[in-house]
This record gives sequence, C-alpha cells and structure tokens, in this order.
Amino acid sequence: MPRAARAVAGQEGDPGPALREHLLSVAEELLAERQVSAITIRDLAGAADVSEGVFYNYFADKNELLLTALVRRFTGIVERLHASLPTAGTATVEANLGLFAEALFDLHTDALPIFGKLLSEPALLRRFMNDIHSPQQLFGGKQIRDPLVEYLAAEQQLGRVAAVDVEAAADLVVGAVATLALTGLLGAVTPAAARKRLLAIASTLVEGLVPTTTERRAR
Repeated sequence: MPRAARAVAGQEGDPGPALREHLLSVAEELLAERQVSAITIRDLAGAADVSEGVFYNYFADKNELLLTALVRRFTGIVERLHASLPTAGTATVEANLGLFAEALFDLHTDALPIFGKLLSEPALLRRFMNDIHSPQQLFGGKQIRDPLVEYLAAEQQLGRVAAVDVEAAADLVVGAVATLALTGLLGAVTPAAARKRLLAIASTLVEGLVPTTTERRAR
C-alpha cells in the first residue's frame, strides 16, 4: 500500500482532506516538542508516514504547513476564550472582570509559547501576525481584546460602568494579564499567586485609584 494511503487507512471518501488534516495534526505534535527551525520536511513526512512528494501535493513548503498549524492552534485558543466569557448584566462587574482576567490569563499562557516558536523566524512571525489578524479569521487576534471592550460598553449602557474610556480600561486589563502570564511562564510567579493577582486587578479597576469623599475626609 502506498505511504499516502497508509497514512489515512480506514478513511472513507476522498482521502485528500483527511490527508491534509493528518499532516496538520502531525505538524502540531512536532511543534509541541520543537522550534520551527528544528523541524524538517523529512521529519514531517516521516512522522506522517507519507513520502516527501506527497507532502508537496498539499503544502508549498515546510513553512506553509507549520504556519497553518500554528494559526489553527492560536485561533482554537481564542475560540475557547469566547466560550467562557460572562454576559453584561449578570453577576457583578467586579466578578465578571475577574472571569475575563482568568480567561485572558489562560489564553496568554497557552498562546505565548506559540509566539516563542517563531522568535527566531522574523519573516514567519510577520506572516503569522498577518494571518491571525486577517478579517477572514473569525477567532483571530482582534478577538482577544474586543470582547472585553464590547462587554464594558454594554455594562456602560446598563449604567453599571461609569462614563470612562472602555478601550483604555480593556488595555489595562489585557496588558496586566499578559505581563502576569509571561512572568508565570518564566517561573517568576506561582499559579496560585497569579490567580490571586488576577482578582486584585479586577477589583482595583472597579474601585479605581481616587479615594471617595468619605475616605478623603478620614485622611
């Protein structure tokens, strides 16, 4: 049996889509263990149990396959973020911001290593950034910050958030969470401590930095 056929043995119908999916799955498995620069066509073809010639029937080169696999991984992470976000008008704003912060923390913890795979490949990193921000990507890069902006704007309409710049507020949350996720990946903060800081970020944003009239009088 030809190697291409063995790779998708048992599949019914046109083997083309199944084989392309198989190649992407193999690429994701290799990317979990290695940097992009350390993966060769031979590695991919061998792990997928196909000939190198078959590989080129589906992808122009190694970079196209690996980039497609990384973009798919990233958009899957963003899609998971959307499935866990709260709705405006439910619970409290502080509790909901805590949920946003935790969901964004999980996203950054999973997504930052993807960018790490591309740090030694500037051209591929630029292609990756362009791909994840493409209007065709339903769950692309814009869908990380935008849901929080939309949530805060909706709460503002309900009167549960003051007349503040909701985009600036979202920037504060996303930036703080990204920094915390990075320090966590570097081992500078424990997961438990990180979770505690996430709740403090949400609480501080809701309470603000300016003391109330009562607090000012007490001083």
